[in-house]
Amino acid sequence: MNPLLFLIVGGGLLIAFFVYDTMSHKMRGRRKKVGAVKKKVKTQIDWKVYALGAYTLLVAYLYIRGINRAIVPEGVDPSEVPAEIKRAWAPALFILTIGFWYTWRQTKAAKVGQRLLITGQVAELVSAFKSVFRIRPTVFNALEESNKKIPAPVGTAIAHAVTTFYVTALPARAWSELRERIQDPYMEQFVYILQRGEDSKHEDIMVALDGLLKRLRRARELRDKSEVNMTVVTGQTRIIQLIALSMVAVIGFVPMLRKLYELVPGQFMFLIVAGIAVGTSYVIERKAVTLKEKVL
Repeated sequence: MNPLLFLIVGGGLLIAFFVYDTMSHKMRGRRKKVGAVKKKVKTQIDWKVYALGAYTLLVAYLYIRGINRAIVPEGVDPSEVPAEIKRAWAPALFILTIGFWYTWRQTKAAKVGQRLLITGQVAELVSAFKSVFRIRPTVFNALEESNKKIPAPVGTAIAHAVTTFYVTALPARAWSELRERIQDPYMEQFVYILQRGEDSKHEDIMVALDGLLKRLRRARELRDKSEVNMTVVTGQTRIIQLIALSMVAVIGFVPMLRKLYELVPGQFMFLIVAGIAVGTSYVIERKAVTLKEKVL
């Protein structure tokens, strides 16, 4: 099978996917708007990133491994013909560099996920606190009661702040430690409202909590809309990446396909095509991450 023919087939698969995705775009958007499923945002790098690291090493090896390209004339003993070992160094180094760079980038994406998770937990905490504080107008008592169903990390930080207050009887120290543990703009606003609780009327605090909840809801609605708008683009990017990764692995695995990329012109062509693909994927993913950071 000719390597160029293999690339043409892969390109055909990409075009077919774009046609299918365009036809189903409206239906997917409607399903997302009818009822978005609340997903748990992962705060750690999941197993897929480590699998990608192992995949990177494996594919790089497929290009680095030596293949004997010596031509053995008919009737000649193969052991008498000098071995001609060929390797595709440039593609292998490119794959290693991009693979480990992408793995490093995922740590930044995990930080964005952590911030999204914290903001969601803060919204749950504020809503629960408002309900409890309405009938128990004591800040730390209501905070302790409303925190019973809030998971970590916000739940743990609130529990620590409440314990600190009960042990030291110093509200300022409890709020200070809470701010150190949870660095979130909405948590900062929540703490500010509670700190003013000692000098404000109960009705004023309830009004302030209502305002904070409205801001949290608007931020959540904006995140949901941005997620709906980016779903198609990020989905296309994922499919393109999977097809590209599969093609690169097959080319490296099949000696006949890899032969083209052992030559300098073939390696140069690989670097240009792969570089364009990686650059395009980076721009799309970067815009998606930037959009998430803006709506936090």
